[in-house]
Order: sequence, then structure tokens, then C-alpha cells
Amino acid sequence: MEGIVADDQVNENENKSYNIILIILAVIFAVVLAFFAWFIFKSFFGSGPGTPGESGDAVWDRIQSSGKIVVGTSADYPPFEYYDSSYQLDGFDIALIKDIGQQLGVEVELHDMVFDDLNNALQLGQIDVAVAALTVTDERGTVADFSDVYFVTQDGILAQQNSAITVINSVPEMAPYRVGVQRGSVYETQLRRDLVNTGLMPSSNLLIYERAGDAVRDLTQNRLDLVMLDEPVAKTAVTQNPTLKIVGAGLYRQRMAIAMPNGAVTLQTKINDALRQLNNSGRIHQLAQEYMGLNPDEIIPLPTPPPVTATPHPTATAQPCVNGMQFIQDINLDDNNMKDPPLMPPGVPFTKVWRIRNSGTCTWDSSYYLGFVSGIQMGGQSTFINGSVPPGGLHDIAVNFVSPIVPGVYQSFWAMHNGANQPFGDRIWAGIEVAGAPTATPAPTQTPSPSIDFTVDRTNITAGECVTFSWNVQNATAVFYGAKGSPWQQVPAQGSRVECPPVTTTQQLRVDKPDGSSEIREITVYVTPSIGAPVITQFSADPAQIIVGQCVNVRWQVEGDVSNVNVLRDDVTLWGGAPTSGTYQDCPPGSGTISYRVEASGPGGSNQRQQYVTVIAPTVPATAVPPTPTIPGPTPVPTEVPPVINSFTASPSEITAGNSVRISWSIGGGAQSALIKRNGVVVADNIGFNGTVTDNLNDPGLVTYRLEVSGTGGQSTFQEATVNVLPVPEAGLPLQGTNWVLQSYFDGTGAMLSVLPGSQVTAVFGADNKVNGTAGCNTYSADYTVSGGTLAIGAITSGRTNCSDPPGIMDQEQAYLNLLPSAAAYSTTPLALEIRDAQGRLILIFEELKIEPRN
Repeated sequence: MEGIVADDQVNENENKSYNIILIILAVIFAVVLAFFAWFIFKSFFGSGPGTPGESGDAVWDRIQSSGKIVVGTSADYPPFEYYDSSYQLDGFDIALIKDIGQQLGVEVELHDMVFDDLNNALQLGQIDVAVAALTVTDERGTVADFSDVYFVTQDGILAQQNSAITVINSVPEMAPYRVGVQRGSVYETQLRRDLVNTGLMPSSNLLIYERAGDAVRDLTQNRLDLVMLDEPVAKTAVTQNPTLKIVGAGLYRQRMAIAMPNGAVTLQTKINDALRQLNNSGRIHQLAQEYMGLNPDEIIPLPTPPPVTATPHPTATAQPCVNGMQFIQDINLDDNNMKDPPLMPPGVPFTKVWRIRNSGTCTWDSSYYLGFVSGIQMGGQSTFINGSVPPGGLHDIAVNFVSPIVPGVYQSFWAMHNGANQPFGDRIWAGIEVAGAPTATPAPTQTPSPSIDFTVDRTNITAGECVTFSWNVQNATAVFYGAKGSPWQQVPAQGSRVECPPVTTTQQLRVDKPDGSSEIREITVYVTPSIGAPVITQFSADPAQIIVGQCVNVRWQVEGDVSNVNVLRDDVTLWGGAPTSGTYQDCPPGSGTISYRVEASGPGGSNQRQQYVTVIAPTVPATAVPPTPTIPGPTPVPTEVPPVINSFTASPSEITAGNSVRISWSIGGGAQSALIKRNGVVVADNIGFNGTVTDNLNDPGLVTYRLEVSGTGGQSTFQEATVNVLPVPEAGLPLQGTNWVLQSYFDGTGAMLSVLPGSQVTAVFGADNKVNGTAGCNTYSADYTVSGGTLAIGAITSGRTNCSDPPGIMDQEQAYLNLLPSAAAYSTTPLALEIRDAQGRLILIFEELKIEPRN
């Protein structure tokens, strides 16, 4: 029995040892399983700088090991963060975080993101810190820690001392008044966001000035009701000008700090140390002066940093999942961070493709989409997710665009949206440069007419310069003047006009003769762009015709690097040092034709735009009414003026495929923005109040252009113009090496004239791409090119002999030489050659020229 008992004890001990081994193996297996689970999770989500739930020390350790700090910002809030004229990130916050990176000894990697999604990006570990003029709030403190406050800003609101406005307690109370702000200031951004964009204030009530001092000056001259600027500047203005008073302050008080993940204690300490050094060295004051124009004594002192204590964070509201999107790469059309945007022809469709990652914890389904957020939309429409994209998954997404028809550099910003239409994640963009139209070959000099003298003092200028067109017409029933493609304006038989064209422009003079015929003369002024000069994006003076005693509304908007803006009537300055965007009502004295002009100058040059208004004397004198005394008081909200389309044309109305049309427009009234669509697709967005562009049409068919104009009060209007694009005729036999003699030519009114008896006009198309021959009296020569059925003939050189036999031969010669450069298409048979212009009109008919050999 003892032996049996001993065996039982041995078995019991062995079982205990076996159980211990099993437990140890289970623990080891659990540890290994946990490690692999962590490794898989890390690989799944680990493309960002960190992972959700990282400890504070781990965030700083990873920054040190990678040698970079990933920073999220939202670049739509100047002067704190914005894109500069070179499409690079800049601003007070951007410069500050770069200085902090230098203090920490790490590279700064900037990500432009949706502002409301910065907290999510911190939680997901997609970014290390967020700097975007973030104000410290209790709500944000539930999901992020903050650095010490690095900047405090507060507004002050000025009014005239004798104004009926006594106090402004809230932002909406400012809506009925004309408010002046400095361009690029936080107050411009905030009032535009809180008043203009919400519809509480018409855009004409917010006047933007290049210098705050100019706004204060206009306040003293009754051109404004209120001026909003930094409180120290407002106090200084009142001290210097006792006619002013402060009626409000602190509506936009902000304590700005840098946000970082909860518990990132080491990172928080390092950033606070860097901020302290930058503040003590005066660098933060220097940045405030550089980006906001604030002197050190105008900066609100920073609050004393609180002692570092281990206080528990408020509990954040639990979310079922968090949205996030990370940009990975451009699949095509890489613009090298807008340093080298791809070149595009005007008005052509293209597709941009991006590769993005679902960096959040929510699965993207078909309700998620990539949507437009800012910049120039270029006709792009939202693209919805096809299927689903799980957390961590990569996805290639595309948007179809149409390049604008106006030359320039364009950038279109897009962001992912969830099913509730809330944007999130990185903001991605499509950037292109639209090539300018090729320089047109100057038309041959027109034959002087004894009854029409139409000249210009210069034909080549730089944008911003002006030219003078002059005319003297004899024996005419009526004379009309205007830009090519725009409505005619009747003018006296002798007169002149000063024009300041922003782009290459052709002006025409139409003379109606007593015999019922008309003759049109035209002169093209070639304009070279002025690089770096201010751009006048909008200018109008309307209505274009008034009666003496009525008034004209002048509106303008200037962009770029601007130093000064002036508004003039003829040579009288109406508003010197005007805001960069504004309106002015003028009631011109007397009758006749007057010009309104806006001049803008800056370090890069100057620019100006001009528009004419006709003032008609009344047939019955108006009874004089004594003026009613006015009592200073608040300016009421102006009655919303509907937008007006003065003119919209697309000419010619019929062309052959491969040629261009000229689109011209003029808008006014309460117009705020406008765009042009071609067959329903936007081809020109945010266009000015007046302008002309060309559009090349390659496909046959009917093309409809639509000008859509939106007003300040939500009103809108539109106008359409159609162009019939004819197919290119079959070329037939090759043109090179053929010889022809002219039989008839287009008379300009719709008829074909036979060649004068006793005269011969020839065309020899050589294999060297030269066409030459006799024009009737003189020989001529020109370059030519053919492609399929298209034909282009360049500048013509010809002799200067004056022939008199047969009578009319010189008129026939000049008509022929004028028609040749307008050739656009041709067709041949063994015995005939027909040439048509860009409108598809038959202009020249030739027969084969048989050259007999000499005996």
C-alpha cells in the first residue's frame, strides 16, 4: 500500500508540473499572439507619424528617430497660414513652426488639412502637432493637449465721434454698416466668414484696404461707418484723431497655441521651451510685425504659463469611429508642389488621379466622396467611392476637369467627405498652367482710304499702359466704334478714345456710307503681360448711359501685391488710396462721354482699367429741389441691385473646325461673380466684369456658350451665344507644287466678284512652303502651311508699284492680299481650287494655271 501511495504522490506531482508547463506555454502563446496582433496593427495603420494611443514619450522618441515633426495646418486663414503667390505655404504660424523645428533640430513636414479634422488627425497619429491659429478651448482640450499660448489677438472697432452708433456688442450688429478692414488681416477673414458668407452683410459693405491707415482716413471722410482693426491700433487712432471713438472691442479675442496628442508630455515640454526662447529673443514679435504689421507695443502681452501639473483630461465623447484621409502620391499630372505645374492647352478636358489612404477607423462606403473645397473648380464634379475602402486601405480616385480658356496658373483644392457632407483629412489639389494663345500674325497694313483715317499711337504695349485710337471720317452717314466682338457704340465722325487693354485687343471702326454700304477698319494692339503687377480682376461703371443728374456705380476688385489704388473720372481723382475692393457712386456734372478708370500700383508695376459712360442732356430741364439736410447716422443696408449683363458675344458665329472664336462680355449692376460654360462645362471661372478670351474649337457641331452671373443678394442671370462649327472640307489633291489663276473673290458682303478683264492674279504653291505670284500689279510672297484640309498663310510681302490700267486694279489687288491671310481651309480638284475662311465662307476661287513651255 505504501508503494501504491508513493506512486499516487508521484503522479500528482507530475500532473502539477504538467499544468504549470501548460500555463507557461499559454502565457507565452498569448504574448506572441499579442505581439503579432500589434505588429499587424502597426503595419496596417503605421503609414502616419504615429499610431493611435501612443504614449507621450513615444511621440517625442519617434520624432527624434525620424528626424522630422509632421505638422497639420489649414491654409485658408491669412495672415496666419495661406498659399503665397508662388503657391507655397506661408504665414505667421508657418514661419513660427519652422523656427520651432530649428530649435528642436528636426525637419518640419507640413500637411494642409481640413480645419475641422485637425483634432481627428492628432487622435489617429496622422500628424504630431497642429498649428492653424487654434484657439485654446475646453472642448478642444478633451482631445488634445496645448502648448503655452504664443499669441493673443483682440479687435477694436472705430466709428466717428458724432456717429449715432454708440456700441457694438456682437458681430451681427455690424452687418448694416460699411465696414473697413485691412487686406489679409484676420478681421477680413472673420467678417467675410461670419457676415458676408452667411448672407447677413452684402459684400459691398465690406471694404478691403491695403493699409489700415487708409481705412481710418476714409472713416473720417464719411466713406465708412466702422473700421475693425487690432485694439492697440484703434486706441492709437483715437489718440491721434479726437473725431473718432471706440465702439466695440474683444469680439474676436483669441489665445492661440499649438495642439498635440493627449499625454505627449515630453513633446509639450520641448515645444514650450522653444516658444520661450523665441519669445525671449524677440523672434515672435518680429514675425508679428512681418505678417501682421504690428509693432511690439501693439501686441497684447502673453498670459503667464500655468505650472505643469498632472491634471486629468476631461473625458472625450466616445465616437464609434474616426474619419481620416492621407495623401500618398500623384498618379499623374504631378505639379512638383506647384513649382512646375503641367502645361495644358486652353479649354481641353483632362483627368487628375491621386492615391490616398483611409487613415481613419471608419470604413468608406459609397456615401463617401471627394469634393471641391476651394480654389478654381475647373468644371470638376464630386467623385464618389465605388465599393468600400477599409481602414488602412489604399484607393486611387480621379476627377475630370476642363482647363480654363484664360491663360494662367490654376489650383483646385479637394477633400474627402463623409455621408453627412463633412470634409476630413488632407486637402489635395490639381495644379496646371494654361498656355497662352500663340501670337497672331499681324494682318497686312490696310490700304489708306481718302475718306477714312483710323489710327492708334502704339500697337505694342505692356499691360497697364494705355493707347489712343483716333479717327477722322468724311462722307459718312454714321460712324461706330468698339472692340471686336462687342456691341457697336455710335461716335462722332471725328474723335478719339483712350484704351487700356489688359490683353491683346482689336478695336474696330465701322463707317456707314450714303450708298448703303459699310466699311470696317480694325487695328490690333498687342499686349505683353506685366509680371508681378497688381491684377484688376473686376471693374465696371454702369449703367453705360445716363441722363444728366443720374449717377454711375463704379465697382472694382484688385488682387496681387498692391501698394495703392486710385479711382478716377476722366483726370479727376474721385478716391485716392481706395480699398482694393469697393464701390463708389458718382453723379457726373454736364453731358458727353466720360471715362471712369481704376489705377493699381505695386512693387511689381502698375495696371489700369477704363470704361466709358455716355451722359445725355435732358430734353426738359428738371425743377431744382433744395437739398434735404442730412443727420449723421448709421448707413442702412443698401437695396440689393440685381446683376446685369451688358453684353455677351461669341464671334464669329460660324467657323471651320480647328479655328478659334472670340468671347467677349461686360457685366455690372449688382454682379459679384461670373463664369462661362461651354456646352454645360465651366471653361472660365471667377472672370472679371469685362473681358475677352479666345477658345479653339476642334470638333464639328453646335457649341453653346453660357455666361452665368451671380449677384450680392443671391440673384442671378445668364445669357447664351451659339457657334456653329463646320467640318473641315476634304482637301482633295495635294496643294504643294500646284499653280492657279484667280477667277473670283469675296467682296466682304456675301457676293463673289469676278476678276477684272485685262488683269491676272496668280498663286503658285511651291514645295518649299512658299506661295507667290502676281496680285494684278505687284508680285507677292508669303509662307504657307497645310494639314489635311486646313490652310494657313502668313504675313505677305509685296511690291509698291501703283498701276492704273485697268481701272480699279489696285482695289482688286488690295482686296486679294487682305483675303489671303484669312485662309483657313481649302479643297482642290484637278481643275479648281477653293479657299474658305475660318467662318467657312468661300473667299477665293482659282482655276488651274497652265504654263505653256517656250518654243
